[in-house]
Amino acid sequence: MKPRVGFAGLGIMGKLMAANIAKAGYEVAVYNRTRPKPQDAPGMTVAETPKQLAKDNDVLVIMVTGPQAVDDLVWGENGMGGSLGPGKVIINMSTVSPAYCADLNKKIAATGATLVDAPVSGSKVPAQMGTLVILAGGPKKTVDELEPLFLTMGKQVVHCGQAPQGTMMKMAINLLLANFMCSLAEMINFGQAGGLTMDAMLEVVLGGPMSCELYKIKEPLMRKAEYTPQFPLKHMHKDLKFVLDTAVALNCPAPSVFTNLQLFSQGMAKGLGELDFAAVKQVLESMA
Repeated sequence: MKPRVGFAGLGIMGKLMAANIAKAGYEVAVYNRTRPKPQDAPGMTVAETPKQLAKDNDVLVIMVTGPQAVDDLVWGENGMGGSLGPGKVIINMSTVSPAYCADLNKKIAATGATLVDAPVSGSKVPAQMGTLVILAGGPKKTVDELEPLFLTMGKQVVHCGQAPQGTMMKMAINLLLANFMCSLAEMINFGQAGGLTMDAMLEVVLGGPMSCELYKIKEPLMRKAEYTPQFPLKHMHKDLKFVLDTAVALNCPAPSVFTNLQLFSQGMAKGLGELDFAAVKQVLESMA
């Protein structure tokens, strides 16, 4: 029997992920800080509060912008915390820091409920297609039981260890993601300064061994210089701050974080936060 799913957070990613769960035949209720429009929650019921969402459902999925939003949902007024207990599972798919996730795990465990720490690798297009990679941290038995649910949203589930190891994997992946995007933006900016065209450079990159799905997804944004958000720049800025804090706490060298965080900080200062993070190219252009 499929569990009843409560899904909190219907942003760029969340509304697509919740829709895929519902399409797979799960009974889904949703909660969003602003009441969702009917087209954003097709075939789903709408809970009035996070507390109601937690009371009425077995598995609670959280997909919001960061730690403060998670705290508001779980521990705020009419939060989920008042309805948690044995048998309830919270899946936090929001990107937070490993330190925050470890603390959240302790607090959730104290209620008798179970936390599965499961951020994702992928952005808007994979979320829409149901091809995300789920980075799961938590009890192996619970993750295995939840795999059919995870596979409505993604193509692969990787058990990374106990919480907060799912979040640690997300930090590692986003460190690489920032490097990929900043390197492509720098390469194109450099080539254009020397008289190469965007079209020629993208043809070479996408036709050779350095081609990857990320670059294919970002290609139309780069060609048109229209950075419709798939993964907003402000979120990468936030995540790189988490990576930096984690690297410092671990005494781990991560030299690229310092440079890339400065680029995204400049993007925030220039008002680019709501654009896709590929708009880091505009930051480099402005530095010439």
